[in-house]
Amino acid sequence: MSTPPDTGDLEATAERVRKLSEQVMAKARENGLAWLEGYERLLTTMLDFEEQAAKNTGVDWATKLATTHADFVRQTSEVVLGTLRNQLKS
Repeated sequence: MSTPPDTGDLEATAERVRKLSEQVMAKARENGLAWLEGYERLLTTMLDFEEQAAKNTGVDWATKLATTHADFVRQTSEVVLGTLRNQLKS
């Protein structure tokens, strides 16, 4: 006849697993936020470069096109990346 498992050991193990899971989730959020911030800096740099390159051509329509594109990407990414940031912080 087998003996029932010790519930104290099971509860202790479950608690250790829960704590480890919380640590993993916290680190994932932290890494996600760091990646997101790095991506935003890169995107900003690229868009600024795009606009500056177009301005340096001296062609008005190219400057307007690059500025319009950069503004669109900035506004779109602000919404998308802001949503991601909020999800990672909660």
